[in-house]
Parts: sequence; structure tokens; C-alpha cells
Amino acid sequence: MLTGHIEMVSGFWQRWDETFDLALNAAIKDAITATLKDDPMIIIESVQLENIEFSANYLHSIEQRMLAEVEVQKLQQNAEREKVQAQITVTQATAKANAVRAEAQAAADALRLNGEARATNIRITGEAEAAAIEARAKALGSNPNLVTLVQAERWNGVLPTTMVPGSAVPFVSVK
Repeated sequence: MLTGHIEMVSGFWQRWDETFDLALNAAIKDAITATLKDDPMIIIESVQLENIEFSANYLHSIEQRMLAEVEVQKLQQNAEREKVQAQITVTQATAKANAVRAEAQAAADALRLNGEARATNIRITGEAEAAAIEARAKALGSNPNLVTLVQAERWNGVLPTTMVPGSAVPFVSVK
């Protein structure tokens, strides 16, 4: 009867032999206790396991599995780092594009405002010149000798040295 229980525990041990866990000792103790608790002839007060030795192949397979897990974790960490780097690159590119867009918008606004200022200047200058022309026209209408006065004010007092016969003397009205 005890041999059957030991074989059951041994079978449990073989299952655990394939998938090693850090809590192996506790699991083996629980399996032994669960297997033998229904036997009225055996009373289990405690189970103590010491000096469990594994074969070199088993230890090597555990080491290889752990190395593979570490490699997987390293690859996952590298992938996550690459993802973060990509996000940083996207953020930087977006910021640079926004800066270029803002500079272009500022240049366009400055060009538009400059054009509007020039247009306003031309309009105001045109209005002033029109007002001046209108004022001259009114002045000439009320005083026909104004043209002669302006000619006399601008004349430097020197007559031309050459004159065509029969032509009038410029700026001087002889009456």
C-alpha cells in the first residue's frame, strides 16, 4: 500500500521534473500530504525535504530555460525602448513641424500686414494728392493769375541765350 502512495508521489515528482518552479519544495510537500492523508494507517505531522539533487542535464535545461526567458525579457525591453524612442522622434518631428508652420504663418502675416500698410499708404497718398489737385483747381478757378505768379516765383531771372525768331519769350509776358 505504501509503495502505491510512493509511486503516486513519484509520478507527481516526474511531472514537476519537467516544469521546474521556485516553489517546488512546497508543492512536493503538499503532494505528499494530499496523497497520504486518506490512509488511516499513516499520520503525517510534517514533511521535510532536504538536499534535493538534480541531474546535470536537468540543471542545464533549467539554466537554458532561464536564459531563454531572460533573452525574451531583454527583447521585450528593447522593443519597448524602441517604441519610446519612436514616440520621442515623432514628438520632436511634430514640434519641429509646428515651429516651421508657425514661422511660415508669421512670415505670411508679416507680408500681408506689410502689403496692407503699403496699400493704405498709397490710398492715403492718393487722397492727399487728389485733395491738393482739387485745392489748386479751386485756387486757379478763383484766381487765374496764380499760374503766372507760380512761374514768376520759380524763375531764376535769367533769359535764354538763344531764341528762335518770332517766338515768345518764356515766362515773360510783354504787354
